[in-house]
Amino acid sequence: MSRNLELPPVEIQVESRALVRDRARGRSKLVGAMVGLALVAIGCRGVLLCVRPAQQVIDVGMVQRYDQVVLRAARGEILDREGRRLATSVDTPTVAVDPEMIKADEVDSLAASLARILDLPVEEVREKMLRKGRYVKVAARVHPAIAAEVQRLGHHAVWTHSDPRRYYPEETLGSQVIGFVDAGGHGRAGLEQYLDEQLRGGSIVVQRRRDQLGLDVDRPATWGNTTNHGLNVHTTLDRQIQHAADEALATVMLESAPLSVSAVVVDVRTGDILAMANAPEFNPNARSEEDVASRKNHIVMDAIEPGSIFKPFTIAAAVEEGIVTPDSIIDCEGGQYYFNGGDVGDDHPKGLLTVTEIMKYSSNIGVTKLAFQLGAHTFIDYLHKFGFGERTGVPLYGERRGMIRNPDKIRPIELANTSFGQGATASPLQMAMAIAALGNDGIRMRPRLVSRVEAVDGVAEVRHEPQEVMRAVSVETAQKTVAMMQTVTETGGTGTRGRVPGFRVAGKTGTAQKVKNGVYSEARISSFVGLIPAEDPVLAIVVIVDEPTQGSKYGGIAAAPAFAHIAKRSMQILGISPDPVLLAEEKKVPVAELPRSTPREPVRLTWAGDAWSVPDFSGRSVRDVLVGLEGSGLRVEFEGSGVAIAQKPDPGEHLAPGQSVSVVFQ
Repeated sequence: MSRNLELPPVEIQVESRALVRDRARGRSKLVGAMVGLALVAIGCRGVLLCVRPAQQVIDVGMVQRYDQVVLRAARGEILDREGRRLATSVDTPTVAVDPEMIKADEVDSLAASLARILDLPVEEVREKMLRKGRYVKVAARVHPAIAAEVQRLGHHAVWTHSDPRRYYPEETLGSQVIGFVDAGGHGRAGLEQYLDEQLRGGSIVVQRRRDQLGLDVDRPATWGNTTNHGLNVHTTLDRQIQHAADEALATVMLESAPLSVSAVVVDVRTGDILAMANAPEFNPNARSEEDVASRKNHIVMDAIEPGSIFKPFTIAAAVEEGIVTPDSIIDCEGGQYYFNGGDVGDDHPKGLLTVTEIMKYSSNIGVTKLAFQLGAHTFIDYLHKFGFGERTGVPLYGERRGMIRNPDKIRPIELANTSFGQGATASPLQMAMAIAALGNDGIRMRPRLVSRVEAVDGVAEVRHEPQEVMRAVSVETAQKTVAMMQTVTETGGTGTRGRVPGFRVAGKTGTAQKVKNGVYSEARISSFVGLIPAEDPVLAIVVIVDEPTQGSKYGGIAAAPAFAHIAKRSMQILGISPDPVLLAEEKKVPVAELPRSTPREPVRLTWAGDAWSVPDFSGRSVRDVLVGLEGSGLRVEFEGSGVAIAQKPDPGEHLAPGQSVSVVFQ
């Protein structure tokens, strides 16, 4: 039998409202006290940070509040020896916009106005105005007149500011020597690279405030006029002589079509380099990928076999050692000389010759016998005295040392070849300084390309005075050698085209075989070295023609006329008058000269929207036309030499880049 159990009801205890209120008040007071204590602690910490802030807090605050700006010095100038600018820095306007300050309904009209002024596509300008950010560059390096027209728009979101740009007033003049700078303002060739640190000067860091959005609200402070400028470099280059060298090389390029041609002019007494020219040339104001090869400075960066222009040093060594005199007779074997280990031949076979005639007729056999009499050690030692086999110390990167054989290992055939410039290598600058040593009574000078480096206020930081390296030969030997070299340009010599009216010239021609793929080829390096005036030398000039492909390949024909042009113009520039007696005597003797046009305004092409408007070339020199067409993309065809007498197409007609213009010279 089951029973149902019934449980008693549970009584729920309900707290009184008064008790609940008391408990809530207690909890509220506790939370309030804790919050109060926290606020007091935070306040105390805040006061402490204000009175004695931690360095970490200071650093974070500075980063958020201030922005650092680096102010770089304006790049120093490069000048010629008369203080004329060869490289300078100019401020060029840049047009910029603030897209956030341009209203949507203003974009189209403002873009159209800017595009018209800047000659840019409207869509390109409009796209830049729609970009995000507070600064967008619309156009850089605009003409100041165009920048002024932009400012006249008066729009608060459009403005112009100036950025420094490296500018070369003489354009192609001495471009391989001066060099150029990259977009970051760093020198990348020539003196711009070698003296980059001095030219760039220093820099300072200034701070400006930023708002809560991180935008700059201050302009950086200005930097004093005397401290925001790099050092100025004064070179020994003479702008006018450099121009004369460029004229001569341009004609050689046209008439001989070589791979390259180079010339260097040196003051024999000081070692100053008055000109250092290379062709093809390039314009550092308008560089392109196509002119990379033309940026090479062959004067210092080429080590070539000099050929017969080496012979004066072999002869000078023999005279200095007392082995021979200028009148000593050497048997040149009728044009072919056999010896133990090889044989040597002459292009113009001769029998008995004096040492002077060996120089005049450029006999390989004659100088070979002199080298054998000197012996390897003595002969090589004299070559080192003249500076071969070692760098000259010119302030340019990439200078070649050249190669002179070890006298302990040299074979007879190698000694013979070295005596007339084969199997040894030298740079054109080494040749110039060695020839200058003969003109300087036997004393070899260190080449000087930079005379001083000074601050903008004219205070010289560095001075380079003329420096003697060593005596190569005695005064008497040097003068005898120069006198023998003078016969080279006289009737019957190999360098008659190197004559200069009214002056005696001491010279030497060279025509060296060019090595290709390790063997001698049919290609030639034609050269001419000389001193003027021969009786009291002032200048040493070297002209090197690398692989002429048109006309004669002999140095006396391919290179000597360029020497004559440079020498004649240099004498005029230096104020050295020709001898009137010599002028009268030489009227009957033809002298190879290069045509020169009367100085006029440069040839300028005009862009006609989609093509070039061809200018009138009549009466212009080859150089004028070449410079005028440079960078146009037009193909050039030349005929003849002298000044322009005809052209096709006619002046005023239009040519698109890639089309040809033909000019006839006479």
